[in-house]
Amino acid sequence: MRASSLRFSRCLLPILAFAAASIAAAAPPDGYDFRPLGDALRLAATDRKPTLIYFGRYGCTTCRKMHAEVFSDAELMRRYNAGFALAYVDTESADRIRLPNGEHTTEMQFAVRSRIHGTPTFVFISPDQKPLFRKAGLQSVAQMLDYCEYLTGDHYRNQTLEEFLASR
Repeated sequence: MRASSLRFSRCLLPILAFAAASIAAAAPPDGYDFRPLGDALRLAATDRKPTLIYFGRYGCTTCRKMHAEVFSDAELMRRYNAGFALAYVDTESADRIRLPNGEHTTEMQFAVRSRIHGTPTFVFISPDQKPLFRKAGLQSVAQMLDYCEYLTGDHYRNQTLEEFLASR
């Protein structure tokens, strides 16, 4: 290999590595106050808010569709930011997280333990930290607003989600 080619390769390698790392990171939708899982659960306990855990991953076309068509809704954004402690978990991430019980794990391991089999998956937790329900796949703005009303209106205390939706 010629010296100029070798220098070029040495310069290009860090740039390509940085670009690959930037592209590979999955991210929650813009405009929402999504936090690492442990932080969101601590906030929920302190503020007595329900929690939404959004399990997503890089390359998920349904996640991208949710971001573009659902999470872009201004009313949904306002109500979820105000009413929930929001957590985003990248189901393929090796990033370490600390759970409120002090346990250290990776986001990927947490997703496996939570039996997340596809993305997006949304897990809704009551203000008293009890898992209530999960929804997988594409949800509509109307569905997400219904879930919000069910939790923030305390309807979960005396009826199931199905009963609440049937009464609307």
